[in-house]
Amino acid sequence: MTNSLIIVGAGGFGREVAFATEACSRPWVVEGFLDDRPIGPVTKEGWPVLGTLADGRPAMNCVIAVGAPRTRRLLYQRLKPFRPEFVTIDVEGPRHNSVALGHGAMIVSGVQMTVSTQVGHHFIGNLNCTIGHDVTIGEFVTIAPLVAVSGNVTIGDGAEIGTGACIREGVQVGRGAMVGMGAVVVKDVEPNTVVVGNPARPIKELPPW
Repeated sequence: MTNSLIIVGAGGFGREVAFATEACSRPWVVEGFLDDRPIGPVTKEGWPVLGTLADGRPAMNCVIAVGAPRTRRLLYQRLKPFRPEFVTIDVEGPRHNSVALGHGAMIVSGVQMTVSTQVGHHFIGNLNCTIGHDVTIGEFVTIAPLVAVSGNVTIGDGAEIGTGACIREGVQVGRGAMVGMGAVVVKDVEPNTVVVGNPARPIKELPPW
């Protein structure tokens, strides 16, 4: 089925993505989930669980709906032997046609983007986040609910922006960095660094992305 979709990850966000498909301009039909955890034959909402990642199918349409960027990248590597078609799930909000989305990106309800923003492959834009003009976002980036990204911001591959964080205009967030919940980022964040607080300050180093 051309519009059949398999979602990798049957956790909370995966189920939100399944729900988001109902509001997409392309009519995706959720065939079911793949998840290595013992979830049961169906999710609590009634979507089928098809098995583990080993039960993937050649050339399947799929997305990897797992919030943690490093885990999402590992799952991507495991899926490569199936040669999947990574599709884009986009609940279209107000945005200009100069906004470009990479394959495997998942944009759920309430996400707003304006003009000239470039979004990398396997991006997650979660509920009610805002992304301003001229923003560049790398691959495997996760932006959690209620995040505000100002204009001219650059976010490197594998970065994770926690719920309710705010990023000042012109700031660069390095690859593999993590911005804590509610943080206010007013200056550049070094790669593979965790920052928290208002103003955001570094507290921990992460393994290289």
